[in-house]
Order: sequence, then C-alpha cells, then structure tokens
Amino acid sequence: METNTSKDNNTSIEDDDDELDLIKLVATNANDSNQYLVFVGSNNELYAKNVSKIEELVVYRDLTITKNSDKSSIIIGTADIRGQMTTIVNFDAWMGNDLLDEEKYELLIIANYGNRRFAIVVRSVEQITTIEPSEMTDNSSDNNKATFITKIAIAGIERLCTIFDGDKMLLDIYDDTQTQLDLASAKINATSSDKMVLFADDSKFVRQLVGTLLDKMQLRHKLYHDGLDMVKDLEKLDSNDVGLIITDLEMPKMGGREVIDHIRKIDEYKDVNIIVHTNMSNNITSNELLNLGTSKIIGKIDMNELSSSINELIR
Repeated sequence: METNTSKDNNTSIEDDDDELDLIKLVATNANDSNQYLVFVGSNNELYAKNVSKIEELVVYRDLTITKNSDKSSIIIGTADIRGQMTTIVNFDAWMGNDLLDEEKYELLIIANYGNRRFAIVVRSVEQITTIEPSEMTDNSSDNNKATFITKIAIAGIERLCTIFDGDKMLLDIYDDTQTQLDLASAKINATSSDKMVLFADDSKFVRQLVGTLLDKMQLRHKLYHDGLDMVKDLEKLDSNDVGLIITDLEMPKMGGREVIDHIRKIDEYKDVNIIVHTNMSNNITSNELLNLGTSKIIGKIDMNELSSSINELIR
C-alpha cells in the first residue's frame, strides 16, 4: 500500500511496524471523537471505527489461536495477546459479508470497551482519518449494525464508508443482552416518579434496550441520537418536568463531556442528576466526569445497575 499524507488529513499505512506505531500515536494524541481507523471488508467496502476504543493493531498471522469448534460462530477463537486472553472475532462474519480464505486476513484491531477486550479480524487497514460530525448521515434504519455512513477519500477517490455500531458488536460477542434484560425485568417495579428521563446514545441498539427498560419502569422518557439533539431540546422542555439525564460519553456531534458542561451552566437544571452510561472506563476519565458534575458513571449495558441508579437519582 502506498504511504502518503494528503490535505484531507488522511494518513495511509504501509507496513506492520508503521501500523503499530501509528495507531498508538493517534489513539494517544488525537481528538478521539473525530479520529477513525478505516479498514476494508471482504466485499471491498470501507468500514470505520473510532480510535478511542482501539488499543493497537496486531498482525493476525503472528498469533497462536485456540479455535472455536463452532464454525458458524462470529468468534474465531481465543488468543493470548500481551498476556491477556482475548476473544477473536471475524468482522466479515459479524457484518454478514462473504468470508475470505483465512490467509487473506491481515490484521487484528484490539478494542477495549471498559472491562471487555476483544480483537476484530479484518482484511486490511487503509488509513486513519478525521471525520467531522457534519459529514455523517444516520444509517441505523438501513443497517442495524451501523450508526452512520460517510464519504472519505482513498488515493484521491471519494468512497462511501460505514461507521459500524461497536456496542452492538460487543453485545453480540458476549451474547448476554437478553439475559441482562431478563434479570433486570424480574426485579423492576414501576417507579413512583412522574418526571421524565432524557437519554442520549448514538447506538440505535442501546437506545432500544434502554427504552425497553424505561418502559418497564413506567417512566416517561425521550431518546436522542446525539448529545446535541438533547441539549437543543432542553430549550423547549419545562425543566421542572425533567427528573434525570443519562448520556453516552462518545457521540459524534456532542459527547457526554460537552453535554454535562453545557447542562451544569443552566440554572434550571442544576438540581437534575446526570448519569454517564459508557464503555469508556478508567480513573482519569471518571475523575474528570465527576469534576464536571456527573452524578454517577455506569458501564454499558448493566440493566440492573441502571434501573437501580435511576430509582436512586431521579428527582
């Protein structure tokens, strides 16, 4: 692959060492909310993943993998990567694309969602690029494994690129979504509050799950695709009618940090608790969010903890 840095802020990748160094550099120093790793599927279509949840790239052929006996599974097997047992997932299998011969897959994208770490097998990586929110179109109604679709330039040619739903992939890998929801449902009673819950997340799948939970709690609620949509709607709502705000941390137009900062500057909402519902979890992030005015941080998707926290914090 040819290496170049073009005026549209795309950085192409040439060899294994460059891949490892470049992803570490971008994940550490870049504006995570706008930086995406672009890779190629078996169908020659482009896909993208935000670098904020990527630890590094690993050469697939260098690994020793304990293979999954279920050949129909999206999970290839398990490998020891940097001393951690890591689940290996074939992206094409998950997306529903045709599968290639194993030797045609080059790289693993090591992803970390809170305490859950897994590796995504991909055909090849093209580049790391900046994608602005204004360049994204919601594609979740056309593809339940996608969040947005955008256009990016590869070698000077503009192509469509799908930004896939990492939360949906995570839940499909661990396959405990329904179990969590069933466990939560068994313990949920109607909440006595008549206040409304506002919830923002760019994952359609997560919005559906949390919407189901709020229905079971018999709570009025509004669901938003993005933090910016929710913030704009606050101007139209009666602040006395809002009992709790729940937000994802990473969203394209306005992320959780900006949502919290904005809300805490509005006097009418100073007494409304804010829950951050995220797969990003470390001490630095937690301290930052609490200093901004977060009431509680909850990992996705623990329906029992979320329902308990809603009962605790809704006013």
